[in-house]
Amino acid sequence: MMQDDAMNADFDILCAQYLDGTMDEVDRDRLAAILASDPAALDALRSQLVVSGALARLRPELSDERFLGAVLPHLGAMADEADDDFPARVRKTIRVQWWRRTTLAAAALIILAGTAIFLTTTLSRGPVVATRFHDDEKSSEVRMGERLVFDTGVTRMEFSNGAVVAIEAPAELSVRSGDEVVLEHGRLNAWCPETAHGFRVVTASATLTDLGTSFGVTAERDGTADFMVMDGKVEVQKDDEKRLIERGAALRARRGKRLSVVAFEPSGFRRTWPVASGIHSTRGEVVTAPPGTPEYLAALENDHRILVIPERRDLRLQAPLRADIVQPGIYESSRLLGTHDVRPGKGKRVRSYLLRYNPVGQMKSGEAKRFEGSVTFDRPVLGIITASRKLNRTDALLSKAPLPPLNAQDTELRGLERQQHPPHDRVELSADRRTITVTFFADQSIDEIRAITRDN
Repeated sequence: MMQDDAMNADFDILCAQYLDGTMDEVDRDRLAAILASDPAALDALRSQLVVSGALARLRPELSDERFLGAVLPHLGAMADEADDDFPARVRKTIRVQWWRRTTLAAAALIILAGTAIFLTTTLSRGPVVATRFHDDEKSSEVRMGERLVFDTGVTRMEFSNGAVVAIEAPAELSVRSGDEVVLEHGRLNAWCPETAHGFRVVTASATLTDLGTSFGVTAERDGTADFMVMDGKVEVQKDDEKRLIERGAALRARRGKRLSVVAFEPSGFRRTWPVASGIHSTRGEVVTAPPGTPEYLAALENDHRILVIPERRDLRLQAPLRADIVQPGIYESSRLLGTHDVRPGKGKRVRSYLLRYNPVGQMKSGEAKRFEGSVTFDRPVLGIITASRKLNRTDALLSKAPLPPLNAQDTELRGLERQQHPPHDRVELSADRRTITVTFFADQSIDEIRAITRDN
């Protein structure tokens, strides 16, 4: 309560009289009545007692009932005192303990400052529910109840339940809990494993609930929101209307109108989708495939770029996965092929990416092209598959959609050649295991490798 300015001023005067020891019986009864009827007044008096030094005697941390019970007898006792009794006691205490005053005052200031900092950083903020990664991969904690403003770039947030959310600036987002965010305006992509099913994105006009998927949400300041599903399915609710949408579909929500189907056009998520997919950056002629469904990605062709195509993630290996490269270094010619294993482990999950040069149509013999570039992931690389046969054997396990049928030549030569004479295909895995740099000399066939990274 305590909303009237005159009432606030009167209460402040009464508190000052109480703390100064100058309160008469009439004012005592007035203050007692206010405290008994207004919880906000109790909180205000608590705050003043902390500053006054009476905290230790009256213990304002007690419940309202117990605290009021401690204050009222003190008010009564003060009303029976002579007018100068309280000031006299204060003067006597100061004379006897003058030498302690400076020390106690300094200690009180330190305690109060520490209390304020603690309350600001802990009590006024909820538990940590996510980690925020900036463009330079420096991280910071995100707490329940935080409101975040994004001014530049794309930021990745990884929630404790496994959900990954990428937000493109400009945007404003509030974190209600580890399972729910409010997108006030802006654009985000999210990926949710089984442990994050039920994750919600709330907008001004509708709420999306994840049912196991990769999705994108755009929210405008006027309340309009678009929901697109790249993989899996989600539920969108607006008032009493619910819609289930699956991959390759999109809905629009507007204030005062029912949900409407719109064209699936995910190109607006070209900046957030790679980040949500675990791709930190690319360079040169290696680029991230545009956002889309797994079927769309599997069929992509490009004459001028090596595409990085996200495949399966959150995968628990049931058996060792045969790979050609498992250690940092430079590999070319005969060193491109090896016999190593990416082994399963307790709680260990992996992701897969296809680095693919797939020209449009058929290249003519002798038209070899050189492609060079790199991709950096947000997780360490555990293994790289370069041999055609290993690629063929792992397609069913790692690809999220069937790859287009290959002719006999492409099936045999889709991996990297180990010819003894230049030019040589080349693969380099960085010392920190996050960057793969490639040089492809593509002739008539597809050239591709598969990267296996850690997921959790």
